[in-house]
Amino acid sequence: MMDAWQEKVWTETYKIPTYFVDFEQKMTLPSLLLLLQESAWGQANRHGFGYLHLQEKGLFWVLAKINVKIHRYPQWLDTLRLETWSKPPERLTAYRDFEGFDAHGRLLFSATSAWHILNAATNRPQSLDDFIRCFPIPEGRHAIAEKPGKIPPAANPSVTAAAVVLPSDIDLHRHVNNTRYVQWVLDRFPFDFIQTHRVREIAVNFLQQAKVPDRYRVDTEALTGVEYLSAVVREHDGKDLARVRTLWEPANAI
Repeated sequence: MMDAWQEKVWTETYKIPTYFVDFEQKMTLPSLLLLLQESAWGQANRHGFGYLHLQEKGLFWVLAKINVKIHRYPQWLDTLRLETWSKPPERLTAYRDFEGFDAHGRLLFSATSAWHILNAATNRPQSLDDFIRCFPIPEGRHAIAEKPGKIPPAANPSVTAAAVVLPSDIDLHRHVNNTRYVQWVLDRFPFDFIQTHRVREIAVNFLQQAKVPDRYRVDTEALTGVEYLSAVVREHDGKDLARVRTLWEPANAI
C-alpha cells in the first residue's frame, strides 16, 4: 500500500512512440507538453477536479503559464516515468509541478505550471475555493521552486508573414490547443539552427485564446545568440496570444 505522500503524486509510465519524436529520434517539445498535460488530467480526474467534474459546473481548466527545464531529451522507445503533483494554490491560480525520469531513475526534465478555472460562458477566471480541498499536495516537494513568472513583450522583434489558424489546431474547448503556439514559435527558427541547437529551457505565458479563422504572426527577438523572446500575435487587433522565452544549447549537449 502506498503511503500518504506517494498517494499525492500521480505517476505514469510511457514508451516514447515514433510520432512523438523528431528527425533525431528525440522527443519534441510539443509532445512533451502534451504528456505533461495528460498526466495533469489523470490526477485531476482521480481526485474530483478533472474535465468532466468541471464540465458539469460549466467550467474548464486552462494552462496559463509553464516553465520547463530539460536535462536530457527522451528518445524513441525510451521508457519515461512521469510524476506530477499539486502545489499550494492561490485564490485564482492552481500550481502544478512535473518531473520526468528515465528507466534508470535519472532526471530528464523538470517543469512548473500555473492554471486557471474559467467559466465556459464568460471565459472569466473562477475562484478555486470549491476545489482546493480536493488538491492532494505533498508539502515541500518542488520540481522548480520558483513560480512561473510574467514574460515581457519583445522590444525589437523580427516579424514573420501571417498565417491562419486551421481546424487541426483546435482542441476540445474549440480554441487553439496551447501546444500549437509553441510549435508555431519553434517552426520560425531556421532549419540550420534547429539541426545544431536544441531547447534547454522554455517558458510560456498563454494570454489570449485564438480560434478559426484568426490570422496570426510570430515576432521573435534575439536576446543573445542562444536566448530568444517570441510572441504569437493576432493580426486583427495586435494582441499577444502567447509569449515564449527559449534558451538553446548545442544539440549534442542534451
